Amino acid sequence: MRICDCHTHVGHTYDHMSGRFVSYLPEALLSEMDAAGVDLAVVSNISAIDDPEGANDEMSAWARRYSRLVPLVWATPGSSRPERILEYLGMGFRGVKLHPTAGKYRADCSAVRPVLDVCREAQAPALFHCAADEFSAPALFREVAADYPEVPIILAHMNMFGSAQDAIAVAESLHNVYLDTSWARPERVVEAVRAVGADRVLWGTDAPLGGTGHYLRDRAREHLEQHVSAMEFEAVMWSNAACLFCLE
Repeated sequence: MRICDCHTHVGHTYDHMSGRFVSYLPEALLSEMDAAGVDLAVVSNISAIDDPEGANDEMSAWARRYSRLVPLVWATPGSSRPERILEYLGMGFRGVKLHPTAGKYRADCSAVRPVLDVCREAQAPALFHCAADEFSAPALFREVAADYPEVPIILAHMNMFGSAQDAIAVAESLHNVYLDTSWARPERVVEAVRAVGADRVLWGTDAPLGGTGHYLRDRAREHLEQHVSAMEFEAVMWSNAACLFCLE
């Protein structure tokens, strides 16, 4: 069975969780993937928090060099030009990454809509950071997802620092909302599979956050293998990502 991590990063930024600057090179991510038996990784460049276009250009070069890295366009509503996002998608990027918390904008603000218009036109998914704060709480995605039923909207972390049930409830009510397992408690991940179906849950980890041995700290993969069927496990670990991000 092939495995895809649907949520990883490269680049440089100040990590507010650890209180230090971090730097993730593609080689470090690939090394972690090799150690954990991960075939492909969907990647966005966290340098984009400060320089979206420069980081996307860098990500484009890295993706050309490393075929196992599947690039996402980092979009900051209000500053990322829709036509430029569309160009990146035409260059081989497989979706769009939005981080309302880092960008200090609400997930339901009007500036998000031109980005989702591009996703709709390009038939590309949108991976959103989702956390229990004023910018990216699950409830903020209800109207947005309802207004863009053709756009797969992935809620990363299933409401980081908050109740995963809130994110699960949004996915239960909207067919185009998917859930990403990164940093979610393993039992909540299984609960998500039971609630919305294995076809709308994707395994992600935020690799290589924390550095060497990142995948050893992920508990969702082993827990899923023990508590869902083989078919469900394959969907979460590979086929859902393969479908959404057009993987080979």
